[in-house]
Amino acid sequence: MLVSELDTPALIVDLDVMEGNLTQMADYCRRHNLRLRPHTKTHKIPELARKQIESGASGITVAKLTEAAVMIDAGLDDLLIAYPIVGPAKTARLARLAERAKLTVSLDSEEAARGISAATSERGTTVDVLVEIDVGFGRCGVANETEPLKLAQTISSLPGLNFQGLMFFPGHFGVEPEERAVLRAQVNGLLDRCVETFARAGLPVALVSGGSTPSRYESDQFHGVNEVRPGTYIFNDRNTVGVSAASLNECALSVLVTVVSTSVSGHAVVDGGSKTFSSDRYQAEDGRGFGLIKEDPAAEIERFSEEHGHINVARSDRRYSVGERLNVIPNHVCSTVNLHDEIYGVRGEQVETVWRVAARGKVR
Repeated sequence: MLVSELDTPALIVDLDVMEGNLTQMADYCRRHNLRLRPHTKTHKIPELARKQIESGASGITVAKLTEAAVMIDAGLDDLLIAYPIVGPAKTARLARLAERAKLTVSLDSEEAARGISAATSERGTTVDVLVEIDVGFGRCGVANETEPLKLAQTISSLPGLNFQGLMFFPGHFGVEPEERAVLRAQVNGLLDRCVETFARAGLPVALVSGGSTPSRYESDQFHGVNEVRPGTYIFNDRNTVGVSAASLNECALSVLVTVVSTSVSGHAVVDGGSKTFSSDRYQAEDGRGFGLIKEDPAAEIERFSEEHGHINVARSDRRYSVGERLNVIPNHVCSTVNLHDEIYGVRGEQVETVWRVAARGKVR
């Protein structure tokens, strides 16, 4: 099948670009003796998780138990669940999954630790545990050097749990490189204090897991980090480019859409709206637009209806016509992928493969 034969809207991935992204990240990790554990939330596709393993990843990361189940069913057997597992239904499911794969979980509370311990003890399974620390993003994680030690000591005393180390997510690093350098100094101060506190207490920290796509090629500059978890890097997106963490040539995924109307002066409408694209705002420059049109960067996707993408072409020299096709790099690729049942892998004009987004909608 040719790309020109695909019905729209359709997600297409340039295989050459994607494979280059995977190779470059894996090579970087090998050079710096970092374990690569990519977050599969970006693609949610077991076949792509296996490609990441084949390129050098030691395991994968997921957010939710249902994502983990999809990956385990497909034969992936070393997973980090980078999300607090709370509640009896979830802890029981975790304990069952631990019979089938090597699982690590992150948490930031004694309540979560005791719940997981009770479930794994009842099932006769064990899981590895990372204590999450908050390095400034303000989402999850304990925020100083003493609380992680206290929680780790509790974890070490509980059956069914193996304390392994620390985890953090620098989600606030979606900024320009100069700003990332300032933030990294602050993160390193906390990491140093944490490691020193654990050393004084005689509790080994085997693993410090951190990183994100914007900071992926700066991961060796985080103190003590020996594992990284980038996700978006496999495809990249407009926001990644906007903070100088990728180039347009490294954006592997685009949304193929068709112009369906030009009747309103100064505007064009395409057949992809809020049910096709992420509605995440652009995080750089003036913050305008909901994607980058590769054929016409001057045009602005200014808003979405459910099935309509509204393009303002007032600043464009391009003449739009009904029926023509456009390729759009989304602002946020992860949530865009989660809206689709399949993705087409293409090389040139040839569609080489179709992947089912098997973990789409797996949010529990």
